[in-house]
Amino acid sequence: MSQLPRRRRALALAVHLAAVGLLATPLLSLPAMAQTTQQQTRQYAIPAGPVSTVVNRFASEAGVFISGAGELGEGRQSPGLQGQYGLDEGLERLLNGTRLRAVRQGDGSYRLEERPDGVALSTIEVTGARLPYGMTENSNSYTSESTSIGLASQLVKETPQSVSVVTRERLDDQGTTSLAEAMRNVTGMTVREYGPNQYELKSRGYNINSFLIDGSPAQSPESAWESAGVFDTALLDRIEVLRGPAGILHGSGEPSGTINLVRKRALTESQASVTLSAGTDDAYRGVVDVTGALDSDGRVRGRFVGVYDDRGSFIDNVYSENKVGYGTLEFDLTPDTTLSLGATIQDEEFRPNSGLPIYSDGSLLNVSRSTYLGSDWEKQAGDAQRYFVELEHRLSNGAEITFKANHLNRDSNLQKSESHSSVSTGTGEFLMRRIQWDQERQDDYLEFQARTPFELAGSTHEAVLGTSYLSREVNRTFASGNPITVPASIFSSDHRTSEPPTFDQNPVRSDQASTQYSVYSQANFNLFDPLTLALGGRINWWETETFLSAGGAKSENDSSGSKFIPYAGLIYGLNPEINLYASYTGFFEPQLSTGRNGNFIDPREGDQIEIGIKGSNLEGELNWHVAVFRIEDTNRAYTDPNNPGFSIPIGEARSEGVELEVSGQLLPRWDLSAGYAYTQTEFVKDANSEGLTLSPDTPEHNFNLWSRYRFSDTENQGWRIGAGVNTFSGIYAQSGDIRTEQGGYTTVSALLGYQVSESLDISLNGNNLTDKEYYSTVRGGNRHNYYGAPRNFMLTMDYIF
Repeated sequence: MSQLPRRRRALALAVHLAAVGLLATPLLSLPAMAQTTQQQTRQYAIPAGPVSTVVNRFASEAGVFISGAGELGEGRQSPGLQGQYGLDEGLERLLNGTRLRAVRQGDGSYRLEERPDGVALSTIEVTGARLPYGMTENSNSYTSESTSIGLASQLVKETPQSVSVVTRERLDDQGTTSLAEAMRNVTGMTVREYGPNQYELKSRGYNINSFLIDGSPAQSPESAWESAGVFDTALLDRIEVLRGPAGILHGSGEPSGTINLVRKRALTESQASVTLSAGTDDAYRGVVDVTGALDSDGRVRGRFVGVYDDRGSFIDNVYSENKVGYGTLEFDLTPDTTLSLGATIQDEEFRPNSGLPIYSDGSLLNVSRSTYLGSDWEKQAGDAQRYFVELEHRLSNGAEITFKANHLNRDSNLQKSESHSSVSTGTGEFLMRRIQWDQERQDDYLEFQARTPFELAGSTHEAVLGTSYLSREVNRTFASGNPITVPASIFSSDHRTSEPPTFDQNPVRSDQASTQYSVYSQANFNLFDPLTLALGGRINWWETETFLSAGGAKSENDSSGSKFIPYAGLIYGLNPEINLYASYTGFFEPQLSTGRNGNFIDPREGDQIEIGIKGSNLEGELNWHVAVFRIEDTNRAYTDPNNPGFSIPIGEARSEGVELEVSGQLLPRWDLSAGYAYTQTEFVKDANSEGLTLSPDTPEHNFNLWSRYRFSDTENQGWRIGAGVNTFSGIYAQSGDIRTEQGGYTTVSALLGYQVSESLDISLNGNNLTDKEYYSTVRGGNRHNYYGAPRNFMLTMDYIF
């Protein structure tokens, strides 16, 4: 348990919630200025084309009868419809520029008519903002028909790669507050935790180092020891996960996948909520979320989300305290031009935990799950500020032009001790070391993108063209004390050491600066109904400079180059609900290994082939897919046989497997999300590991299931229950002849919730209900072996004003 005084923690929670409330007061008093929507909104991804084609597809998807499209639409082009709209606003948008209007009839159908001269708008009156494409907030759904993780927003079943969407509803029902928690319940994902706010994510056997926020490259930790706590889920509308290489989106990166964190947007309709949670191990959390229009016609909108999270741990002396504020403003400069700007500010402090070593024979320690090998002076603290601006302009032919700019500042410092050897099976003794570092980081990103429909060979197609710039600088000062022998057994309750050395004792200075420039393009060709071909690529130019100073010795190194990353996809519609697809994607990743000339060796590069089938049934309420993939990874660092201290880029590895997923509504009031992944990885060519498993801590079998049932037909009242299981096959770590294993295991979770009224909801979440004892992270060696969390509960009250 954390040793922070309980009274101070409760007082801190009250103070921070009060401060957040004061900040939110101006928005709480906003009147509801938006027009009440007449119908429910739907997701549309209808490309530009002849009016008759576009209107007929819209009528089919919206379930409404529209007459007059054939006779009046001849020779006219519609800009199509991309996004989430109500019926009336959707019609207004897709008829923009056609000089036609839709007139509602007495029976609920619509008829197209010529727009009279001098009438700028149809008889349908539309006010308020366009809803963001793919938005899941207030959808009460476990699935989304659309995704924004590609170069252009599109339906999930029209994306020729594996994509999972974790909706706002599922995040709330499963009590998810961090990205790591969310990823445990995503198909094929592996989470390696390293203490509070620190983790690595893996997919298809590779670390994920490509994160996006609203489609723009985000801070991806240089290692797990950089805190990733900036990704608090209270700020998010949804999380989109694309598995496999996605170099066309962000340039260099591992072939694992990409995670897109989609922030909540400012809404026209005023709403405000306060969420309070309390749980096992002194866990306390408060969230305030306020949004609404700031003028009379909803053309200026704002949103503020404030989070205070303070919790202990099942591990003795470990705690974390996170404060996050997010604010955004949106301005409709014209009916077709929107300016968005905002900022996220974070401050955090926690006690780091380097986990447990293993016995010298490779076996895992059989000690209490609460065991902490550290001292009370240990602390990691940091702050981050992220600022963003986005300008979007929509043209009458359905084209869109977007400009994005992002800036990140992040400072952090660490003082800790950690085990530095395995534990003697005879005496129980082991070594400890003390370390300290300070780090500063700065990222800048600019992107310009244009998307447009075009006509070719009698069909309408779509093209995307863009360019981007990314600059990243990381400066770190590191100090380490000499390892010392702990004068007690591993089973002792006291493993304290003296404080770490100062920076004038054995300091190491490490600076790294990198720059990426890119030009990318993708075209989606409608070859013939129902076959679509996607072709694209990205040219990346990069420069990297490193400086290292240690023990009086200094070294500098740099590398630069360019790579073309290809992309191709083929989609065949078996029927309106089911698509077959195949895709080819390339990737590259610069390496820090050096050749005998002292320079960095060439980047790793490779490709993935994926084939699959996707379906969207029950009018988009249930989505599913099956995928088979194979990744070839070449140019890996390989020990130079003629110069053993250096490397040459001739190594090879492979990852292949199968993934299945289903999410959405099976029956009214019954929702679920389930996924299974089978993954095999192998070193194909390696000086030391040829034929061995590339990623032994990736379970060969990975299954997750979560299901919820509502007892009432009314969304805003009644009981609901949920239950889930997560099953993993065994994992291991190998070092020479020493093998450390964790067998397969299953954990069980559950939800009990009651909607008291339209305003008040109360829920109780429980995790690892069978109190299964297992190691969730196994790295072998000196440290970084972690127990999974014991049985725990969280009680949450959500009040909507």
